[in-house]
Amino acid sequence: MNRKILAAAAAAAAILLASCASFNGQTTKATPDEKAIARGTAAWNQKGPSAARPYWNEIKDKTARDTYTGYVATFDSGSKYLSEAESAKAGDDARILTSYERAQKAFAGLPEDLELPDETRSSGIAIAEGRVRALIAADKLPKARELGRAAVRTFGRSEAIDSMNAEIDVISASRKREADADAVLGKAREAEDFDGKIAGIDTASAAYARAADLLASDASKAQLSKSQNVAREASRLRKKRQDLVVEREKMLREQAYLYKERIGEEFARVPDKDKVGNMTLEELLQHQESVKANVEAAYDEMNRFAARYPQVADPEMMTEVEEQKKELDAKIAQVNAEIRTAKEIASRGKVVMPIMIGLFNPQPGTAAEAKKSRPAVFQAKGVKENEYWWGMISIPKGTMNDLVVTVGDSRVVRVFTDNTKSGTLIEKNKMKDLVNRGYKVGNSWPVLNAGEQLTTDKYFFEVQKGKTPNYEGEVVVYSSFIMRMR
Repeated sequence: MNRKILAAAAAAAAILLASCASFNGQTTKATPDEKAIARGTAAWNQKGPSAARPYWNEIKDKTARDTYTGYVATFDSGSKYLSEAESAKAGDDARILTSYERAQKAFAGLPEDLELPDETRSSGIAIAEGRVRALIAADKLPKARELGRAAVRTFGRSEAIDSMNAEIDVISASRKREADADAVLGKAREAEDFDGKIAGIDTASAAYARAADLLASDASKAQLSKSQNVAREASRLRKKRQDLVVEREKMLREQAYLYKERIGEEFARVPDKDKVGNMTLEELLQHQESVKANVEAAYDEMNRFAARYPQVADPEMMTEVEEQKKELDAKIAQVNAEIRTAKEIASRGKVVMPIMIGLFNPQPGTAAEAKKSRPAVFQAKGVKENEYWWGMISIPKGTMNDLVVTVGDSRVVRVFTDNTKSGTLIEKNKMKDLVNRGYKVGNSWPVLNAGEQLTTDKYFFEVQKGKTPNYEGEVVVYSSFIMRMR
């Protein structure tokens, strides 16, 4: 049966009841105003809001007349706003939403027994559906849900709004799970120990993965698998998990190289600076043995790390580490053998610390190429004559690295490839000074392409007396002194 016919029948029944109302068993007739109200309501529901006006204009009571004729004005106002929303340009979301909300508020203020015309309901629900959809796309879920509920109360049920409410439920549930995963990640980043951080990141990553699985399941049950808004949520969860995978790999890789860096720092460790140049043979050997012990400990830690995280410390990397360890052991043994040559040491002069440099110099072409290499240091106090120093250097074959001696003042430095014999045979044997003076900068004395100029893995240099009795400096291997790449 037509809804308007039903409404007319209901209005007629109301008029009949009003005309035959009873009070304390006495039958009473409806007043003229009550009859006018009932006839106007029936005309509204059967023919449209404007049809009620003639009846309601006959109401004698001014307050009642103003109230009922005001309903027609309210409907007209709501219709005007609804038309503004419909005629607004596509994309003018702010205007559409404002006009729609004013229309909905006007219609919602009408009594329940005054039905909205079908075309008004259809227009209102269609605009509401568009606004809910736009609010969801703009990630304004509470506002979208509120607008949808109000629209259903005012204009009637909508399958599209029901579907969008289900979409909001699915997204909201996913957001809750995502927030829980975020909290797990936050705790992981607060962990003080490395293993705790990694374990926390793994837990958070699993939480994001589970959140993505549950989102897909919820969307499938609600028949929303093709929803762009659900896809947006899935994409964000996927990105967060992917970012965690990258972060985890970076942390593990940095930790692995931290061990390698620690080994290099330990190998280049300098004893108490005041002892440099004044250490006894026994002290030199004791220092080198402590270096070897600490290097061994660092390698053991690295091996345990590799066993715990085999995916980052891959076989190729561990093979590289093992080869480096063998080379390092050989270099330490070589340094110790040189130290034990006490008689020759006495003729060479003082020893720089660390004795060997260049082994852990940044490789050309790497990101660390411009990084300062680990230097050997030297210093002296109360000097009245020229002094002589020696050290060892490791430069891979075919690598055009430069050796540079820098002092704190302008005193002259000469570098030799042979034993200086405490300087007594330098001039007599016409020993060649390897310093390339044409490239000297300030107080830095360079030996370019040192790997070719030095005939052994040892270098010797003379620090001539200066204007003061004290001096200090360092010896560094450059990737290229000309380019200032240390």
